Amino acid sequence: MAINRPFEIWVDGPDGWVREDAPWLTYSLCWRLANALCALNYRVLAPHTPIHTVELPGGERGQIVMAPACEKGTLSMTFRKPSLERFTLDDYIREGRYDRTRAVSSSVLELKDWQHEMKRCHADCDWRGFYDIAIAHRQNIAIFGGTGSGKTTHGLSLLDRFPPHRRMLTIAEIDELKLPLHPNHVTLLYGHVVTPKQLIASAMRMKPDHVVLAELTGDEVWHLMEVSNTGKGGWVTTAHANEGEGASRVADLVKQSEIGRGLDIEYIERKVRMTFDVEIYMENHEIVQVYYEPEHKLALLNGQRQRR
Repeated sequence: MAINRPFEIWVDGPDGWVREDAPWLTYSLCWRLANALCALNYRVLAPHTPIHTVELPGGERGQIVMAPACEKGTLSMTFRKPSLERFTLDDYIREGRYDRTRAVSSSVLELKDWQHEMKRCHADCDWRGFYDIAIAHRQNIAIFGGTGSGKTTHGLSLLDRFPPHRRMLTIAEIDELKLPLHPNHVTLLYGHVVTPKQLIASAMRMKPDHVVLAELTGDEVWHLMEVSNTGKGGWVTTAHANEGEGASRVADLVKQSEIGRGLDIEYIERKVRMTFDVEIYMENHEIVQVYYEPEHKLALLNGQRQRR
């Protein structure tokens, strides 16, 4: 379950997230609950230490975030109850959990039908169809351009096409990623108290469907790419780059960070190209190029060398 802000509770059940109105759940009550849980875990919840992972008396895990790491006037709490059930292999087979399993004997990956359809939309400049398929299959979209080129505005237009029932966590320096069509969302904010990297780590404990980073600026890039490898792909982000230079620019950001100093630049760029599915380039609020080449990513996943 999750509390994103006062007066509402979200419960994740068999049919997905369901909102329950809680007119009694004031900010004061949220604060008292969060503070008590932190005290129980020998933590101090305060503006200079606004993020904590806690354990409840019953063994449940919780993630607590207060301002300035989230919107002023809100306090985010996410609780996860560990499953106590234990299944045998016979249980999995009897309950049909293997019914859709494909027996794969080759490690060579091939394009899927939806990727062929996405390529057709790309070739035909059917951008509605192209982006809808990309979103449905959790493709990672990066928007590149200069300052004032319209990257964030276009990114919001794509985020508005994400299914409204998805749980969205946005990470930004200022609250610029408004999501009026997604009621189950939490705005995480970085600054002098917390870093984007810390917020990404916190977001992974908050049961998101999508983690959206407003802008790529430093070592958080690597951690965002790691998020994509844990089943939380399907994001939209932005970065400063000239046309056709997005992947190399992002690789440079990683290389300049603390985590990238010990990594080979070719390895970093390979990782970037294996993570970013769609690259959009903008100038003066116009889209000048949309790059999508799944064959290249597939070749890298199949072990072929990076194309320079």
